[in-house]
Amino acid sequence: MFDSIRVNTHPPTASRRGRGRPVRDRRNALVLMWLLIAGGTAVAPGSANADSAACHPAELFATDNSDSSGIDELRLFEIQADATLALNSAPATGSVLLDGVFWSDEGQQVTVERARQFHLCVVDEPTLHTAAEALRRQFDQQAVLTFDYPAEAARDSQAAIITVSGIDFARFRDAFTADGTAHRRLLGGSVTTAEPTLILVARKADLDIAQRLVEASGGDWATAVIAFGDREIVR
Repeated sequence: MFDSIRVNTHPPTASRRGRGRPVRDRRNALVLMWLLIAGGTAVAPGSANADSAACHPAELFATDNSDSSGIDELRLFEIQADATLALNSAPATGSVLLDGVFWSDEGQQVTVERARQFHLCVVDEPTLHTAAEALRRQFDQQAVLTFDYPAEAARDSQAAIITVSGIDFARFRDAFTADGTAHRRLLGGSVTTAEPTLILVARKADLDIAQRLVEASGGDWATAVIAFGDREIVR
């Protein structure tokens, strides 16, 4: 069924965008705000002394709880999250703003929320979990999703991260909302706000559901770029 997909054993490079040029006045104000609140940043004991030389890439997806209508609020969330991740030995090398659709177990409903994908450099999977838990507690989130790219020799990956370009967020939202199986198995998905690209993180056993969702959203499964690894939903 999946003969036509393109498999990438390394992190997708297309979505690894760096940050744009700073807006000086806003950035200075936000940095000052961060300095004032930094004392409340969640930190795992002793984590800041971890060896940063040995690392491999990982992804972290978190809901942006700020007012999405304000640029300053969006930037402040990014600064706070970056600080927490760095202090927990999982520094971000870049991040991408997302429009997300998620299934809420608590509310038993689909929710639409602004989110952010952080590209991380971590030492190992336990470090990634610790950083995700710190971020989840700090922003009082129901869950934070992580994806860990395994070492080259690993052959037992149980999940995949799928990216498909050219998918409109509204079409994906409608497709996900109508697919009850996707609610329970995929739990959600996101579309980048710039140069719209769908991002799904699914178990390998659920690739057929991911394919169905991509096609229902108007995407071409043959153009999907897939990298294998391990996912964790940190609650």
